[in-house]
Amino acid sequence: MITRRQILSVACAAPLLTLSACDGRDTRFASLAEAQAALDRLQAGGARQAGPITVYQMLVHCTQSLAYGLSGFPELKPGWFRATLGPMAAQVFLWQGRMYHDLADPIPGAPAIPSDGDMAAAFAGIRGAIAAFETAVRTGTTLAPHFAYGDVIPADYARLQAYHIAQHIAAVT
Repeated sequence: MITRRQILSVACAAPLLTLSACDGRDTRFASLAEAQAALDRLQAGGARQAGPITVYQMLVHCTQSLAYGLSGFPELKPGWFRATLGPMAAQVFLWQGRMYHDLADPIPGAPAIPSDGDMAAAFAGIRGAIAAFETAVRTGTTLAPHFAYGDVIPADYARLQAYHIAQHIAAVT
């Protein structure tokens, strides 16, 4: 017998499956190491725009996401969201091996990111954040709950961070 909960889960997941397939580019990273290699190529290429935001903003945004995964996000979605829809979205992303989100959306509560800044510092910042996140996962350090997904298994959290960076890099022109 199908339960009400199962019906609601499917009803909520269906739009997520559709949304996550909307991006025409298929940049995928299975790990943060792959994301780092792509960032190295991006730095050598000198691109300036990353979809609706600048490359500088993208680098700082992704750095914030990694750092907040260690220290805690400034704002969290309501508990009901982090216990239902958020983890459901994370599972869809993990199942598909990619992520879809609005590239212009800031991390809730994070400071605004200017459109321009020191690119060398931004690349150094994301490299450091990736290294710190990978070390935390490898050593079993407790990670902070994600603002939308809630508590995430560390290996999955690292994959989700890689997918996040991949979607942003796919938008670089």
